Amino acid sequence: MEELKILNEFNAFSVIVRLLLAIVLGALLGIERERKQRPAGIRTYTLVCLGAALAAVTNVYICTLYPGADPSRIPAQIVSGIGFLGAGTILVTKVHQVKGLTSAAGLWCCAAVGIAVGAGFYYGAIIAGVMVIISLRVFSYVDRNFIKYNKYMNFYTEYNSKRFIRELISFAKKSGYQVLDLEITRDSDNTYFATFQLKITNPELRTLVLASVQGLPDCTLAEEV
Repeated sequence: MEELKILNEFNAFSVIVRLLLAIVLGALLGIERERKQRPAGIRTYTLVCLGAALAAVTNVYICTLYPGADPSRIPAQIVSGIGFLGAGTILVTKVHQVKGLTSAAGLWCCAAVGIAVGAGFYYGAIIAGVMVIISLRVFSYVDRNFIKYNKYMNFYTEYNSKRFIRELISFAKKSGYQVLDLEITRDSDNTYFATFQLKITNPELRTLVLASVQGLPDCTLAEEV
């Protein structure tokens, strides 16, 4: 596309094409997130990509008016500034589970795609957009299947007395497991909360291990996170 003179030059037609391409690529990236009901969906991704493209086009326009202007100033601010928007999608749940990292990274990549479109780097933007979509789809499948071979289980538990911890450690020793990163808190009504990691010997026993932890004395809640 860069070989087409009308698209490579800075004119009304090329600006329209760049902004429309940014909308299309941003929407395609957002659709994948929308399917999984993520906080940043199609509208967020479209607006980020369009805004980044517009900012890049504006920078090009400024450089045409003032040849001595820095052509990277506005895009550089987008790359750093998009981090604030991405940070808003990252949540730490009550079970100490971090969510939203992929959405934040996707927004950052989406902004980069928008900058490329706005600067007229068409084939780079299209290739990167396709690669981001493929990465989100393919590696999501790989991540789901990788859990089958993961010997580490992360737990969030609630219990009524310290006996639970003693029984947990005893259960781990008898089974040949390791208790790692144990953190314990307590609220005002004497309910205890614990997060820990359990290294098991056979990943195929994950369901059985979870049921065993849930069955320990004084345990009121046990979830794998």
